[in-house]
Amino acid sequence: MTNDLVSDADLLYQSIGKVIVEFQFIEHVVAEILASLLQMRNPIDTHRITAAMSYGQKVDLMCDLYPDRRNQKWPVIDLQITRNALKAAEEFRNTVAHSFWHVGGVQPKWMRTKVNIRSKSRLVVTTGNVNFNALHEGSELLYVVRDWYLGQTERISDATAKLRSLTKELSTTADEISAT
Repeated sequence: MTNDLVSDADLLYQSIGKVIVEFQFIEHVVAEILASLLQMRNPIDTHRITAAMSYGQKVDLMCDLYPDRRNQKWPVIDLQITRNALKAAEEFRNTVAHSFWHVGGVQPKWMRTKVNIRSKSRLVVTTGNVNFNALHEGSELLYVVRDWYLGQTERISDATAKLRSLTKELSTTADEISAT
């Protein structure tokens, strides 16, 4: 490995880690608000919710309960924009977390490989160069999305659109190999 690969490895690991940690914070906030909406008073209840429900279930239930049960001190939020942002955050995290990151190529460099067998009942392998800028920008956007409960609709909506674009960029800047 060259020094560039070693330096890039540190950057890659930091970028992936930041995406994972930022998403965990988003999930924790959703669980905290859901616990409050369910009038669960024990601080450990947030962890119960996190352990018992998938992220999508938490988001769906929270969005369903929020209009009728929100604390009157909480802002009114656009639930469709909120749901879209929270789902886009998960999709970006999944794109990062469920990829194989490795050194490869003719001139060795960091690569991302994603394998999917659910695509039209056939194996699809996509491989491409690591997009460090997309990873960094995505983690910054997750930081914006984690404040969804503040009611900053336009800011959250912009972050959602950018996250979706980055998810697509990470997923399509690759060569696709299909096996039948």
